[in-house]
Amino acid sequence: MEIPVYLMTGFLESGKTTFIQDTLNDKQFSRGEKTLVIACEQGEVEFDERIIKASNSVVEYFEDEDDFNPENLTALIKKHKPTRVMLEYNGMWSLRDMAVKAPKDWIFYQIFMFVDYSRFEMYLNNMRQLLSDDIAVSDIVIFNRCEPGKVDKLRLRRIVKALNPRIDMMFEYVDGSVEQGFQGDDEMPFDVNADPIEIVHDDFGLWYIDIMSNAPRYKNKNIRVRGMVFRATNVPKGYFVISRRAMTCCADDIQVVGILVKSPDEKKFKDGDWVEVTGNVTAEKQACYKGMGPVILADSIVPTEKADSELVYFN
Repeated sequence: MEIPVYLMTGFLESGKTTFIQDTLNDKQFSRGEKTLVIACEQGEVEFDERIIKASNSVVEYFEDEDDFNPENLTALIKKHKPTRVMLEYNGMWSLRDMAVKAPKDWIFYQIFMFVDYSRFEMYLNNMRQLLSDDIAVSDIVIFNRCEPGKVDKLRLRRIVKALNPRIDMMFEYVDGSVEQGFQGDDEMPFDVNADPIEIVHDDFGLWYIDIMSNAPRYKNKNIRVRGMVFRATNVPKGYFVISRRAMTCCADDIQVVGILVKSPDEKKFKDGDWVEVTGNVTAEKQACYKGMGPVILADSIVPTEKADSELVYFN
């Protein structure tokens, strides 16, 4: 039997426990179903027994990462027979290891990441890899304890979207207000209403983030972009990736980023060739996107000069 799991991750005192309790207290979420809450750390905020009881929930704790294993987790499921699981994961533990340890019948419905914005720079400087790993797999990141007018949202967007273009973002302010994503279109260094939209070498990083985040505004528009031909095992025949090598979070984390191009002439070009692609943007379900994603239907592919900089940045 499959068990739906809602995963909350983030460093200590980032707001995970408060979010879980608010969710359990929400009548639209909790209608009497049995909920198993698994907490992998204890901060200043403790679970309110009245909320736990009223929502037909039970809390189990893991203090040692070694105890968080398939045998113990399966035993808890058999013991409590929950309809669903809410997992408050320790931000200092590896999410990659967690994915291996989770029982096979666990289905992760949503992964929430919580970040205390007042400590974000400290996390970025001292725990960059853990922070990056969590962002890369999360569905939504919530920045809380934000001061109105003091949040550099565009910088956050560049950092976060470079690691996970599909992630959603929320901002919770100290005055209690909440903002979902961004208000209005962010300014781009290229004209999204041009025909075709021209993406020069230096703008590839911002364009990649934007088209992966806001694919509908590019659909059925013509675009001209330059980059390297790249193919991977999950790129089907008749396609290649128009790509660049990108530095996501640090010098040791350089990876290929790009968008699928579909063309009957794709075999004329080998991996590493620099090309200029002109075509129309559509959307297709593809394995490399793990779902729907943008595809350029190429009208023209021609050789072009190599970019001055080998790497692309997200600013």
